[in-house]
Amino acid sequence: MGHTGDLTKLRSEFPLTENIRSTNTSYRNASLLLTSKADTTPVYQEHSALDQRFSCQSVNDGEQVELTCDVLTHLLPLFGPKMVLQQFGDHIQRGMRHPNEKVRVLIMKQILSSVEGEDGMTEVCQNVPLLLSIIAALGDSSLGVVKYTNKALVRVSSSGRTGLNAVFSSEGITVMQEAMSKSDSCRFNVYEFVVSVCLVGDEALGVVSNCGLLERLVAEVTVTGDILTQLNALELLVPLATSPSGLRLLNEGGVIAKLQYLLSLAETDPMATMLLPGLIKFFGNLGNCSPSQLYEEYGSVLLMVLRLASGRLDLNDPGLHLTAIDTIAYIGETPQGKFTLGKCKTELDEVLDAIGTRIRTAPTDQRVSVLEALSRLFYLPVESQTDDLVGLTEIWWSSVGGVSMEKIIAVSRQPFPELHCAALTFINVLASLPWGQRLINAEPGLVEYILDRSSESDKEGKELKHLIVTTLIHSPYSETILGEDYMKKLTKFYNEGPFYVEANPEVAFAGE
Repeated sequence: MGHTGDLTKLRSEFPLTENIRSTNTSYRNASLLLTSKADTTPVYQEHSALDQRFSCQSVNDGEQVELTCDVLTHLLPLFGPKMVLQQFGDHIQRGMRHPNEKVRVLIMKQILSSVEGEDGMTEVCQNVPLLLSIIAALGDSSLGVVKYTNKALVRVSSSGRTGLNAVFSSEGITVMQEAMSKSDSCRFNVYEFVVSVCLVGDEALGVVSNCGLLERLVAEVTVTGDILTQLNALELLVPLATSPSGLRLLNEGGVIAKLQYLLSLAETDPMATMLLPGLIKFFGNLGNCSPSQLYEEYGSVLLMVLRLASGRLDLNDPGLHLTAIDTIAYIGETPQGKFTLGKCKTELDEVLDAIGTRIRTAPTDQRVSVLEALSRLFYLPVESQTDDLVGLTEIWWSSVGGVSMEKIIAVSRQPFPELHCAALTFINVLASLPWGQRLINAEPGLVEYILDRSSESDKEGKELKHLIVTTLIHSPYSETILGEDYMKKLTKFYNEGPFYVEANPEVAFAGE
């Protein structure tokens, strides 16, 4: 029997009576049976059974509401998203205002599921009251509801111009503003959604920039005097610095200049110092995306971050030093970023010297952090290994204060898993560079250590050693630098895989 017969029989056998809990339990068991069948085509056209389940949400019994949600979770997938939104639209909208959070979460999950398909997307875009109710849910007190609402609205906004115009219509913007007026958290829920849409693409960015909400977010950073509000707003602006179009919008609006001014206050204004981590992160994203722009237009910012990373600028916050080091590494991840940092030779040499000092003397967690930063700074994919860049990284290595390959090996042998893995990761970066391979080859016992499986007890260590070997055997330089004998051993290790265990045959003697 298909779904039509199953559900009709289900409705006749378990009519809605005063024993709602018993009815719902029966529906749940039957719906589980239906959804387990191979034929899942939603052919059921008699909606009274589902109408009854929605009606059960109006009761005050928390246990009963939870059971109803469980039933609907299994029944709703049997219907197409368009049918659910059209036939049960009133129930959907009432559910979005239900006092029980679980009901509201269920409804928003269903809406998110619906807009994943073309039919559901079209229905949401055309049903203005429904769409406005969804937008209003950005002001919900439940983080779970807001999460699904954000995803659904971003999905609608990324579907094309029709979806964008529907969400950011004058009515939609009014509803967003009403949601923002409820509380600080609701206001930032809307800001977060707006920024997410900005990251969809240039068209979305253009639509959002005309609605005025992005300007309000910027004002939260540059105008308000509340430090917590400024920090939260700055955190939301950071992703916009990762795209050229986002940077262009911020630049044209004078936002970057305002943030640069706030950064300049940090040396003299203790309150401005509290914004430094967020400001550094913002300009780090700008430097990763457009390093030449950071150097040419905001050179004072880059120099300030370099001074913080080297320790020459001390604002009595040790965490800022590590944040600055991490930011310099992030800027230097790209080939263009490396060239840009190379223009600041004196300042970068001081940073590298400070990194070397921390590798030798800092607590374990800080040593892990700076080793990871060093790996990002020195990494060069083979296709980007020009003579200039390879030579630049080799010069940088000589500036890492007091750190040799012997020291890196000593760090990798320490009994701290995170530190051990950070050191192996850096060795892998060196293994990709010709001068790094020469260091590895010249260091007594290093290749043997890499090939020694017995020194690794954890999965991560085994995989990292195999990764180093993989990097070496696929390098265009390794055969010339390491020689035939080492290459044979490395190839054998590579072919055996990361988790190979050599068998140790035992001979049994008579009488044992």
